[in-house]
This record gives sequence, C-alpha cells and structure tokens, in this order.
Amino acid sequence: MSGAVTRLPRASAVSRKERDFLLLNIYVFARHGYIDHARAFADALYLMGETTADVLLARAVTRFLANDWAAALAVLEELDRADPIERFGSYQPSPKQRMRRYLKARSLYELGMGENASDALEAYLRHGVSGVEEPE
Repeated sequence: MSGAVTRLPRASAVSRKERDFLLLNIYVFARHGYIDHARAFADALYLMGETTADVLLARAVTRFLANDWAAALAVLEELDRADPIERFGSYQPSPKQRMRRYLKARSLYELGMGENASDALEAYLRHGVSGVEEPE
C-alpha cells in the first residue's frame, strides 16, 4: 500500500466500541508481523472519519514498522496538530508521547536528516526513562 490516503470529510461511521476493537486488531496484526494488514485497518478507520489521536498514532506506527519513514513523519505531523506533545511548564509525558518522539527521531535519522534527528533525539532523551525532565 503506497501513496497518500485522503480522508473523506464526514463524521465517523463507527462507534467507540467498534473503534477500540479495530485498534486492538491493528495491535494484534502488527504484533504478529502482519504490518500490511494492520496498516489497512488503520487506513480504513481513518477513511471512515476516525481522526482520533489513537487512530493517527496507529497509522504512524504501521508506517514506521513498514520502514516508510517519510509517511510516518507525515502522519506524526498530522498527529502533532491534532494532539500536540509540547506543553508549557513541567509535565510528565505519557508512554505514547515518548513513543511519538522516538518514532520521529528514528524516521528523521533514516531519512538522512541528521541535525533534525539529533534535535528530536535530544527531546526524547531529555525526559529520561521515568518521563520526568532530567537536568543537564
């Protein structure tokens, strides 16, 4: 599956339970190595009007797992607009936010964008294992 996916401008056609079930299927497919299946489910949810942070993250992860670095970055940018990571003041990022930082850093590195990748890696590492910003 290559090429850009265009979202249709309409309300979601699935209920919350259905979306959660499909997200679980995406996880199971990806976990068992069926990345193309997982990507198809994530894209289908998106085309049905699901633009929640969880669906966008699933789309980014499936592209990342397929080594489609540019597409992963494009979806991460859309996710950053829908659900920004950066917050003002002291905060503890969630595991999903830390994963997003890692996906971005690795994708930038794989695309040969060394300086941008270094900045993204710095942001990822700055919060340490605990997620709390650590002093320099």
